[in-house]
Amino acid sequence: MTRYIEIAQSEFVHLVRSPFKTISLILFGAAVIYGCQNGYDLFKTHSNEIISIQANNDKSIANMILQYEEIEQGILDKPRRDPTIPYWAIWNTPSHAFKYPSPMIVFSLGQSEQYGYYKRVTNWSTIFDSDLAEEIANPERMAIGTLDLNFVLIYLTPILITILLFNIGGLEKDLRFDNLIYLNNISKERWLLARFSFYYLLTVILLFMLITPYALFSGILQSASLEFFHLLFIISLYLLIWFTAFFFINVSGNGSSDHALKMISVWLVFCIIIPGAIHQISSLKYPTNYMTDYLDVSRDQSNKIFELPSETLREELLKAFPSLQTTLYATDTSMNKAIINRSLSGLVNMLNKDVARTIEWSSEKKNKFIKSFSRLNPVIYFQNEINALTDTDYYAYKRYRSDIQEMIDIKINLILEDTWNKVTVDKEKYIQYVESFKKL
Repeated sequence: MTRYIEIAQSEFVHLVRSPFKTISLILFGAAVIYGCQNGYDLFKTHSNEIISIQANNDKSIANMILQYEEIEQGILDKPRRDPTIPYWAIWNTPSHAFKYPSPMIVFSLGQSEQYGYYKRVTNWSTIFDSDLAEEIANPERMAIGTLDLNFVLIYLTPILITILLFNIGGLEKDLRFDNLIYLNNISKERWLLARFSFYYLLTVILLFMLITPYALFSGILQSASLEFFHLLFIISLYLLIWFTAFFFINVSGNGSSDHALKMISVWLVFCIIIPGAIHQISSLKYPTNYMTDYLDVSRDQSNKIFELPSETLREELLKAFPSLQTTLYATDTSMNKAIINRSLSGLVNMLNKDVARTIEWSSEKKNKFIKSFSRLNPVIYFQNEINALTDTDYYAYKRYRSDIQEMIDIKINLILEDTWNKVTVDKEKYIQYVESFKKL
C-alpha cells in the first residue's frame, strides 16, 4: 500500500511540473463551470418566465371576474365577443401548458433550446404549432457559444484524459528505461494501474467538486437528490470506461506518440464516426419528417371542413362526438349556424390528432432503431441517459405534447357541451372553467 501512495505522490509532482497538463485541467474546469452556468441561467430563465406568465394569467382572470360582475349588475354592456357565450368565455380563460424545468437541466440542456417550454392553448391549437419550436436550433446555439455539462463530459473529457495519460508509461518507453521500473518489485500492469487510478480519482473529484455547488444553487439536493446521485454514478462509470480502454492501450503501446495516436483514434471512432454512421443510416431508413401531413391538415383538409354546408357539419359533429346526442341543440330541429361554427374546432382537432399520431409513431420507430445500436454506440447512449435524467430528452417533450393535447381536448369538449346545451356563462361558470384548467 505504501508503494502505491508513493506512486500517487510522484504522479502529483509530475502533474504540477507539467504546464501542458495543468493548463488543460484548468481549461477543462472552466468549461465545466461555463456549461453548468449556462444550464443554471436557463433554469432560472424558464422558472421566472413561467412565474411571470402565471401572474399575468391571475390578473387576466381577476379582470374577467370583474367584467362578469359589471355585466350582471348592468354597469357594462356585453362586448362583441360576448363572454356569456361559452365559446368566448373559454377563449378568454387563461390556459397555458408549461414544460416545468427540472433543476437537473443545469447539467444538460438536451432539447430544451430546440423546443418551447410554454404555450397558450386554444381550441385551435395543435401539438406542432410553430410557437413550440424556438427560432434558433441547437447547432446554431452551439455555434454562438452555448455549452452544457453533458457536452463537456461526453466529448471533451476523453480528450482531457488523453492529454493526462498519453505519456504514462510512454515516456519511460521513449527514454528506454521502462524495464528498470518494472524490475523494482512491481509489475508493469500494477504500476500503470496505480498511475491511472490517480488520474481517474483526480478527474472524478474535480467534476464532483465543480458541479456540486450548482446542485445546491438550483435546489437539486432537495427536490431531485436521487437523480443527482444517479448522474454522479453515470459520470463515474463513463470515465471508468475511457480509463479502462486507455489502460489497455498503454499496456500494449510502444511509446507516447503511439499511445496518443491510438487514444485519439478511439475517441474519433466512438465520438464521431460511429454516431455519425448510425445517424446517417437512421436518416436513410427514416427520412426527416418535414410535417407535410400536418401542413396538409392545417391548410387543405381544414379548408374542406369550412366549406361544408351546416347540415353536413351538424351530422359530422354528432358522429364524431356521440355525447352531443343528448344536448338541447341536438333535439332542436332548427339550424343554428353560430353553434355549428363555434364547434368546428372539434372536427379540425380530430384531423390534427390523427396526423400527430402518425408523426409520433414515425419518430418512435426512429428512436427505437437508434437505441438498437446502443452497444455499438455507447457515447450517445450515455448522452441520452443524462438527457433523460435532466428531463430534456425526446420523451420529456413527448409528454409535454401530450399535456398540450389533453388541454386542447378539454377545451373543445367544454365548448361543445356548453354550446350545444345553450349555456349562459356567468361569474360562477367562468370560475369553473378556470378551475378546470388549473388542475392540469
